[in-house]
Amino acid sequence: MTEELELSPPQPIPYPKNKLLKKIYRTPILLYRLGLGKLFGKYILILSTTGRKSGKVHRTPVEYFLDEDRIFVMSGFDDAPDWYRNLQKDPHVTLNISNDALYMHARKPETPSEWEGVIKFLKTSPVSILNKTDMLKQLEDPDVQEEIRQWPFLTFDHTEEACPEPLEPDLTWAWPLILLFSARTIIQCWLRHRKHKK
Repeated sequence: MTEELELSPPQPIPYPKNKLLKKIYRTPILLYRLGLGKLFGKYILILSTTGRKSGKVHRTPVEYFLDEDRIFVMSGFDDAPDWYRNLQKDPHVTLNISNDALYMHARKPETPSEWEGVIKFLKTSPVSILNKTDMLKQLEDPDVQEEIRQWPFLTFDHTEEACPEPLEPDLTWAWPLILLFSARTIIQCWLRHRKHKK
C-alpha cells in the first residue's frame, strides 16, 4: 500500500534553492521583529539553531503543531534544510511562539502518544490537506504509519542547558516611520487621483 501511495513528507512548493525564494520564506522573521508575532504565532514558530559549520545563530520560520503541551514540527523538504541539519549536530534550540521564547532540546518522537500527535499534525496541517489528500484518507493504516515514522518529524523537551539567543522584536521602533510612509503614499495617490479627475 505504501508503494502505491509513494509516500513522502508534504511540502508546499519545491525546496527554495535561490536567494529570493529563501528571503520570501523568511518573511515571518521580519514580522516577528516588527512585533507582529501574534499574527502568525498560532501556526508558525521561529526556530533558532546553532549553525553546524559557522557556529552562528540561524533563524527559520516553521509550521508547528501543539498537541496538549507537546510541540511538533516537520521538515517538508526531507533533510535538506539547514535548520534540520543543524539540529542533527546540536539539538539545543530556541522556539519563539507568539511572544514567548522556549529553550528546548530537539529529538525524534518516540512514544506511541507522541506518534499519535504526529498523525494529528498531518490531519490538520494545511499543507497536508492541500497536497496529500490520498494519504490523509489512510493515516490509520499501520503500514502508512510505519512509513511516516521515517519522516523528519521533531518534538521538543524543555532544557536548562545553553540554547541560542531568542529572536527579539527589535524593530518595533520602525512603526512610526512605516505609518508615516504609508500615510504619505496614500495622500500622494489621492492627490494624483484628484488631479487626474480634473
